[in-house]
Amino acid sequence: MAPSNQQALHVLLLLLVLSYSVDTAAKHNTTVSCLPDQASSILRLKDSFIDIDSKLASWQAGRDCCQWEGVTCGMASGTVISLDLGGFNLQSSRLDSALFNLTSLRNLNFASNDFRSAHLPSYGFERLIDMVHLNFSATNFFGQIPIGIARLKNLVSLDFSHNNGMYLQEPNFLILIANLSNLKELHFDEVDISRSG
Repeated sequence: MAPSNQQALHVLLLLLVLSYSVDTAAKHNTTVSCLPDQASSILRLKDSFIDIDSKLASWQAGRDCCQWEGVTCGMASGTVISLDLGGFNLQSSRLDSALFNLTSLRNLNFASNDFRSAHLPSYGFERLIDMVHLNFSATNFFGQIPIGIARLKNLVSLDFSHNNGMYLQEPNFLILIANLSNLKELHFDEVDISRSG
């Protein structure tokens, strides 16, 4: 066989192998499973809830937390990037600090769940530096909005509406929003900002 025919054959074989490899990779799910520390934190959070409608039934130890209801993970990292529990009809008397271990969160939605006049933790929100959307509307939280939220510089939307027991005093409204330069939506309906002066 002539050298040019051999080279052409080698190129053809290489292309066939490459094509097979790409096709095989596309057919297999290449996403990473949930990291154990992420699953552990979410299960701690689950233990703090009364799950009236069994919406958290999929949250079970030993299963991939990226497949759990309301949970979304980064495809390559296995870290939780979204916790969307809006309207799950959950009840709790506290927000478990395990939430703040999910430091890759970009979206957090607890809207329309009942936290029974609990106070939000004073510290912890400042750890969620990737947060883009934060929704605590109609959650029945009470007390001061935490200062750590003022450090979430990537926030695009912030919603504390319909929590008439919440207020802004220290930090005041101007301090809270001073660093939130990416903020496009701010909902504070029924939040008492008059204590800010």
